[in-house]
Amino acid sequence: MATASITGNVVNVDIEGATPLRLGMSLQRHSYRHCATSPAAVALNSLYHSTVDDATIIAEAVEVGEQAETLLLKAGGKWAALFGKTLTVGSRRTYLVDNSALNPNGSPNHFFVTGGDGVWAKIPQLDYIAARDVRRVEEAIAARQTRKDKYDYLDPKKFAAKQAESGGGDNPVVLAVVAARVSTALASPDDKALLAASGRKDIVDLIRNR
Repeated sequence: MATASITGNVVNVDIEGATPLRLGMSLQRHSYRHCATSPAAVALNSLYHSTVDDATIIAEAVEVGEQAETLLLKAGGKWAALFGKTLTVGSRRTYLVDNSALNPNGSPNHFFVTGGDGVWAKIPQLDYIAARDVRRVEEAIAARQTRKDKYDYLDPKKFAAKQAESGGGDNPVVLAVVAARVSTALASPDDKALLAASGRKDIVDLIRNR
């Protein structure tokens, strides 16, 4: 039996049975919804689109856990049966199981999404940073709205006016957009994958000055 939950920005799946273990996946690195607080990623990464919610991630973590438990049972509890194994869940998304030490004979403690519907797979580092910064703009606007700020930051002319105001450069939304303009300028010029992951054409257009 497997159970899963999200604590902070990590989804953990606990596997019971004769060989109990816990596998974890960083949502900062692998979920657009959670990536705003992420540092720079490694050379290649994978990211759930914004349409993949936490409930779905938890449910699929359980599926991964149940498949892992079956594999361990067949292998007599030998960890090597899981290391480097790609598991496919009901949604057809794929997950890789390994451990933080990358030791084939060590206890698995890590898994992550690698592909399938609603996943941006094999993202170059600069594209990942651009996606993270789009999410930061989104969260900055949401934070202002919770403070009853009704300003239309997504209107390019109004944004420019806000930026030009005295002290406007210190506005959290302005700071986030300025940072995102730097990172997106370094990322792939084709925004198709970025738009699919974020679902925020309005924000991407603002960042790109379109």
